[in-house]
Amino acid sequence: MLDTLDQALSTQSGEVVVPLPGGELHCERVVRRVPGRRLVVRGRWLDTDVHAKLFAGAKAERDAARDASGSQALLQAGVLTPPLLLATRLPEGAGEVLVYKTVAGSDAETRYLELQGDDNARLRLASRLVRAVAAQHRAGLLQRDMYLRNFLDAPEGIHSLDGDGIRRYPAPLRPALAVDNLALLLSKFDVEDDRWLAEHLTNYGDSGMRSVAAQLDLAELSRRVVSHRLRVACQYADRKVFRNCSDVRVIQTQARRLAVWRAVDDADFRRLLNDPDHALESPGAVVLKNGNTCTVFRCPVGSRNVVIKRYNIKGFWHGLGRALRPSRAAVSWANAHRLRMLGIATAMPLALLERRWGPLRRQAYFVLAYDDSPDAEHFFRDASVSQSSKRSAAEAVARLLLKLYRQHLVHGDMKATNVLVDARSRPQLLDLDAMHVCQSRSALHRGHARDLRRWMRNWQDDAEMSALMKEALLTVYGDDGILRTAGIA
Repeated sequence: MLDTLDQALSTQSGEVVVPLPGGELHCERVVRRVPGRRLVVRGRWLDTDVHAKLFAGAKAERDAARDASGSQALLQAGVLTPPLLLATRLPEGAGEVLVYKTVAGSDAETRYLELQGDDNARLRLASRLVRAVAAQHRAGLLQRDMYLRNFLDAPEGIHSLDGDGIRRYPAPLRPALAVDNLALLLSKFDVEDDRWLAEHLTNYGDSGMRSVAAQLDLAELSRRVVSHRLRVACQYADRKVFRNCSDVRVIQTQARRLAVWRAVDDADFRRLLNDPDHALESPGAVVLKNGNTCTVFRCPVGSRNVVIKRYNIKGFWHGLGRALRPSRAAVSWANAHRLRMLGIATAMPLALLERRWGPLRRQAYFVLAYDDSPDAEHFFRDASVSQSSKRSAAEAVARLLLKLYRQHLVHGDMKATNVLVDARSRPQLLDLDAMHVCQSRSALHRGHARDLRRWMRNWQDDAEMSALMKEALLTVYGDDGILRTAGIA
């Protein structure tokens, strides 16, 4: 039933009615999906705005009971959460359904992204979230599925969502669990917001968890935050986006593997993915690069423009060498999602297509959103761009590089043409097929120093630009030994 309802809401306008014992549920749109197991829809029930969670599969009864139990635990603890209006079975034994009253507000993840550039507003939101988690911990409750979208920023205060992720322990939560859970929450914020960790720790202590906060060293909290942030991003990028999930639809056969971002998965996009090479011959296609191992072209798809990177097989031995390794398209697909999870700007990844012969990989395609912003090479050498805009962009690039460093990421090819700079002097990182996570501190130090040196080589023939880039790096990094390793300070 869930798949039928999901398909109906995705392909037809208007609502879909599900009869329930207490009255009809009018489903309007899908909010979240776990294919084959759970569907969350926005709609109306008994003239009340609601969010309904529909559960299916062998574990439907257990999942619904756990969600309802977690919601009840939050209410009993006095933690704000949307009230449960109805818990019943779906028609014909198709599963379980929980109907929650809709609370006006925005999920904290959306709100946090909307506040980009407003540090004070972001800090206020983060402080409210820290207090909400402290309230859970005082009551002996642990949110295992710690994502910002599982909190609602409402006029009455932060509401905790997703009772399925709530676990009960003796109150208050013991320090080991509390500290790790707090670090998990703080890892959901941008890495630049780690400068507020001391303030968050004080706020957490003042919210009734003083004994736990007093035991926690700030350096240890920082280490845990970085570790959680990278682990979650890697789980998402290396696993989740390669299987069916709320964000991605995956189709795998003996002849191909396709992963497509659901938000763009329409008829036009499906036609493109059926034969990407045909798009290269279309009237609107523009070849951006035509090399032996990679062909890059832009083409229109419906109302949008996309960029397709086709990773070519040069010959038999090259094909044999690539056959059993992850394709460069798959590496780019994973890394693009990894960066977006970590709050580092990159072009939106739209699809991955691998042509296969059973387990053997052949040609591969990576499809991403097109951005007409100039690359850094053109932006910084453009005489019409003001010096203040160039200085702002140079510092933004330096902050991007520092973010990579703090998240143990090495780009591997920091050419100026692999960075776009938009009209607001904000950089965006491209060409991710050489990017990798460094497991050791020494490897990270060496790799990041190479990234920095490669970035500075872009400007070696321009003393003015070289000085501007060096000044930006020194301003952003401060007295960091990595700049001395790279020969910049």
